Amino acid sequence: MQAAIERHFRELGFNVDANGHVDLTCEHPQTGERWHIEAKGKTSACGLDFRTCLGQLVQGIRDREARYGVALPEIPQYAAQIDRVSDWVIEALHIHWLLVSPEGIVSVKRPPNRTPHGA
Repeated sequence: MQAAIERHFRELGFNVDANGHVDLTCEHPQTGERWHIEAKGKTSACGLDFRTCLGQLVQGIRDREARYGVALPEIPQYAAQIDRVSDWVIEALHIHWLLVSPEGIVSVKRPPNRTPHGA
């Protein structure tokens, strides 16, 4: 998991840091785009690990301009966990799902488009 997301962002030109309290932070030197990503691998306790990962992500949200993501194996157990999170919560927190295939290919599922309050 970790190697796949690091490789994904490096191939996109990001400077990657995987040595802090966050599983992965990275910044693109030309655009300034920043990511904060928490990752979990396949375990026997996918529900518990998913909620732990989501909690770690939410507690680390500090920068309104950064993109926040949860990296998970692309398996039915985690897909079921993602489906249990309300779209409005995903939109409000602007969470990206980074799904890693068995071959190590990362696909990014972006949050729904933000809509202004009262619209």
